[in-house]
Amino acid sequence: MRTRPSPHPRRAVGPTSGNALALPAGSPLTRSFVLPLALTVGLAGALVAVGQPAEASPVAGAATAAVGRTTGGYPGHGQHADLGRETIRADDGWAAWSGPTFPEGVERQATPTTGGAAAAPAEVYEVDTWQELRDALAGRPGGSQTDARTNQVPRIIYVTGEVDAFAAADGARLTCEDFAAQVTVADTGEPFSMDDYIAHFDPSGPWGWTAPSGPLEEARVRAASVQAAQTQQHVGSNVTIVGVGDDARISGANLRIRDAHNVILRNMRFSDGYDCFPQWSPGDGDAGNWNSAYDNVSLWTSTSVWVDHSTFDDGAHPAESLPVVFGRPFEVHDGLLDITHGSDLVTVSYNEFLNHDKTMLIGSSDSRLQDRGQHRVTLHHNYWQDIGQRAPRVRFGDVHAYNNYYRQTRRQAEAGGFQYYWGAGKESSLVVENNAVSLARGTDPALVVGAYGGTRLSESGTLLNGRPADLLAAYNAKAATPLAEEARWTPSDAYRYRPLPAAAVPWVVTTFAGAGVLNSDLPS
Repeated sequence: MRTRPSPHPRRAVGPTSGNALALPAGSPLTRSFVLPLALTVGLAGALVAVGQPAEASPVAGAATAAVGRTTGGYPGHGQHADLGRETIRADDGWAAWSGPTFPEGVERQATPTTGGAAAAPAEVYEVDTWQELRDALAGRPGGSQTDARTNQVPRIIYVTGEVDAFAAADGARLTCEDFAAQVTVADTGEPFSMDDYIAHFDPSGPWGWTAPSGPLEEARVRAASVQAAQTQQHVGSNVTIVGVGDDARISGANLRIRDAHNVILRNMRFSDGYDCFPQWSPGDGDAGNWNSAYDNVSLWTSTSVWVDHSTFDDGAHPAESLPVVFGRPFEVHDGLLDITHGSDLVTVSYNEFLNHDKTMLIGSSDSRLQDRGQHRVTLHHNYWQDIGQRAPRVRFGDVHAYNNYYRQTRRQAEAGGFQYYWGAGKESSLVVENNAVSLARGTDPALVVGAYGGTRLSESGTLLNGRPADLLAAYNAKAATPLAEEARWTPSDAYRYRPLPAAAVPWVVTTFAGAGVLNSDLPS
């Protein structure tokens, strides 16, 4: 791969080929689903539109649900397409909605998400290193995080191959020890070490179950700041980040879309938002927990965001590889895609979320009452395999989850760790519709729904292991406080859609979801 000191605007640069990447442990299973004959016949009209622009297709509703794009870039299309100029299809969930939104109580007038489609030629970038990506987002070589966060100039950023957030500007790969070595512990004068931290705060020793404090905890916080300066990256407004080919990946990073609007992420693999310095929290739960700071992608106070045809995973550090410390998993990851702090008007479509615990949090805190009326999110045609919880967990938001496929393998069932898929949090109104759920033998269907301060949830059209099921009823039958079987809103009042029958969902989702499915190329 080429190495350059800064991103360069693209002008008539020919296509390039990325380096092939070995998939990490926990990659999705080979897609080999076959539709039953009756279902194939029933979907013939819907699937004929695969590979065509939606406006060129004579089939409405189910066809656009199965494909869901406007121009070019379709799964199964024979030619590569420039995804950078594509915008969200009209009525494709909340991110295509027009109207007022109020992040942090400040009114913003939203329009359908276009990302960087209006970028001038000088604001179109091709990047294959972390420093190039950071410079492109900042709008200048060596730009700051403030530059990136506040930049509103329309930009398109094409990512080729793997971009490693642990790579320094000179190309050298940094380690957690490199970050720790820059911090001195106040009372000893020695460099900070997580090994020392673990030994000192071991609850079986003199420190006990008191929350960490003092010089070692202060040093851990400073070391975390050193890492954040390297691996956390802000994304501003009017940006499209799109992967080229089938091997575009950002690894080791926390991309934070903060105080922004009008952002598109497509055809990318986001892997291993790794926290070198997780915090020990002995009061978190009955046995304590290690808590990490970084999601692969975070949305904070951002509106009109479309995340499409991407894959989210733990990369080289899947859950089964993590050690157990103080009797708890030494968790170095937080969420895969979290939508918090009043973020609003988001569509998450045709993505894969793989082998992860805390997968998607919508709404960060029960105490953030300013988030009332925010957190409107549409999740459709996403694949969730072997996730532990939060698919999603919602606070305050009007969230629509339809035509998603949730799959638990026997391996996860045997290892444990599954908690729930649909979490009803404070003042949330979650509508789940025509989803397919596959649970391993022995997993209680009542666990699919969880209540965390919420009072309602609307479910319809669910298939569990191929059979119709009412998973909310299964939850309510065992719950001390049942959830009301209702929603305070109706998705069709906000946007048009026609969900596929749940029987079609496993095939459609495993065929078309995830990074590398869309044919993508650099603009000619």
